[in-house]
This record gives sequence, structure tokens and C-alpha cells, in this order.
Amino acid sequence: MKNSVVSNALDRSAIKPSLAPFQESDRVAVLVMTLFIFSVLSIPKFNIEEVIPFAAFPVFVITLAKVPAKVIVKRQLLHSPFILFMAAGNLYLDRTPRLLMHGMTITGGMLSATVIIAKTSIIIAGILAITQYLPFYRICNALSALGLPEILVTQLILLNRYLSVIREEAVSIQRARDSRSFGNKGKGIRNTALLLGSLLLRSHNRAERIYRAMSARGFDERILQISVNKLTAREWRAVVVWSALFLALRLLF
Repeated sequence: MKNSVVSNALDRSAIKPSLAPFQESDRVAVLVMTLFIFSVLSIPKFNIEEVIPFAAFPVFVITLAKVPAKVIVKRQLLHSPFILFMAAGNLYLDRTPRLLMHGMTITGGMLSATVIIAKTSIIIAGILAITQYLPFYRICNALSALGLPEILVTQLILLNRYLSVIREEAVSIQRARDSRSFGNKGKGIRNTALLLGSLLLRSHNRAERIYRAMSARGFDERILQISVNKLTAREWRAVVVWSALFLALRLLF
């Protein structure tokens, strides 16, 4: 019993510094993260100089919450191919000259692609910085407490919980294909599409079996039992302060 009390106290002390910027409230953290995302997205597509100041937010959270920077960098590298793919299209869609730097013509596509990369990278860094110390179930609790429809929160929880099931099915299909293939044979686009369809069907059947098993054990399609309460004055104060900071970054830069 004593060890349990000490462990809980240590857990609270470990959480307290990381949540200090958000008044020790998960709801404030979720709201601030949402405000941050919309503030960055509101920046026009050619204004790279307005995007850079918002990098201060993930840096601030990472530093204050003592989140390992290596984890953020690794996750960013995993997402980088998708970010570059999204931005690459702008290079061909917009070839209108915008600037001339050192004899090199900068097109609108180059500027907008750079802004897309900067926006996406900063937003992902901010989200990762918060979610590194705020577990997913606590984010779902906060969303439910803020009034998000319960069925949507339940879907998010189940999706997060059973992603490993889909991963297991995908690994099983990949192993079966590799054991029946030689070199690149059997790894073409057509075969891959068929395997993806098979993965979808197997995942659906597995989900049906899991749902029947949960229903047999009393699952009533409700996971969280959280009442929706209004934000306290302290929480509103924190949201207003962060909103003012984001607005100042938008106006000053």
C-alpha cells in the first residue's frame, strides 16, 4: 500500500512539470494544440516568414516538458516522404516567377512547397511534443469532457487499441507472399492491390469476431463514462493567454 502511494506521488510529480504550461489540464492542452494547428494553417501559402516563428511552440513544449528531441526527429523523418510528396506537386502546378535571388528565379510553386513543408513539419512537431507526455487515452478523455460525440471518441479508442491487429494481419500476408515469391516475382502492382483487398477483408472479419466477443462480455458501445463540464476560470485563463500568444505571432510577423 505504501509503495503504491509513493508510486502515485512520483507519477504526479513527474506529470506536473510537463503540464504546467496548460494549467495541469488535459482539456487545455487539447484546446491549445487545436488553436496552434489552426493558427499555422491560417498562414497564406507564400508567407514563409510567418511560419517560422510558430516553431517556437514545439521547441518550448519539448524543452519545458523534457521530451526527448530524438523521438521527435525520428518521427519527423518517418513522415518526411509524405510531406515531400504533398509539396512536390506545387512545383509543377505553379511556375509563375515570384522572386529573383542571386540570378535564380523562384517560382510560386517553390514558395508554396516550402511553406507546405514548413507548416506540416512544425504542426507535426507540436503534436508529437504534446502527445509524448499526454497519452492517447487522456486525449480521448479530454475530447469527451469537451463534448465530442461519444461514438466518435469510442471509435478513436478502438482504432488506437486494435491497430496492432491490422499490423499482425499485414505481416502475416507479407510473410505468405515472400514465402511464395522469388526475387521480384509476385510483387507487382496488381498482386499488391489484390493483397490489400485481402487485408481489408481479413481485417473486417477479424473486427466482426472481436466485436462479437466484446458484446458477449457486456460491451454496450460505451467505453468512457465522463460527464461534460464547463471549463473552469483557470482553464479559460490559460486558453485566452495561449490564444493571445498565437494571435501576436500572426500579427507581429
